Amino acid sequence: MIDHYENFPVASRLVPARLRPAVVAVYRFARAADDLADEGDAPAGARLAALDTFDRALDAIERGETPSLAPFPALAVAIRAHGIPLAPFRALLSAFRQDVTTDRYDTREALLDYCTRSANPVGRIMLSLFGVDGAAAHRASDAICRTRSFQAVHRRGGRGVKRARETQVREKPHRIP
Repeated sequence: MIDHYENFPVASRLVPARLRPAVVAVYRFARAADDLADEGDAPAGARLAALDTFDRALDAIERGETPSLAPFPALAVAIRAHGIPLAPFRALLSAFRQDVTTDRYDTREALLDYCTRSANPVGRIMLSLFGVDGAAAHRASDAICRTRSFQAVHRRGGRGVKRARETQVREKPHRIP
């Protein structure tokens, strides 16, 4: 298990033992990148530069290298062992950059776009780990992840947990997709 302020188990016993190290590596990547975007008092430029370092580490993995910076050694092993595509990791970094640069979503579409990049990639990574592929599986996973993320934002009353981002949609409420 992972020790952080999450409200869900990471790499629980429900995940097959052979996949747990990969799930932990993915979690550590996502947690570290999210913390770079949201935690502490660093200015926006420093946060973005740190996220750029993560992007360069993904580039190195793509070239077959293993970056020494944590959490990348274990992530490189997981990506290679399970054939996880890099696109979902890059989408997460895109969302985390948006965490740094955006503090308000004026439309439902803008918020859903953010949820698509901050939540859907995790579902896609998990599908990849479990060897599940195909458009139908991706659509189902994306719908669950995006909706769960959208609901989490509204449950917080429209406030980002760490950086006081205002994520309440300003237009008339719509049914969640």
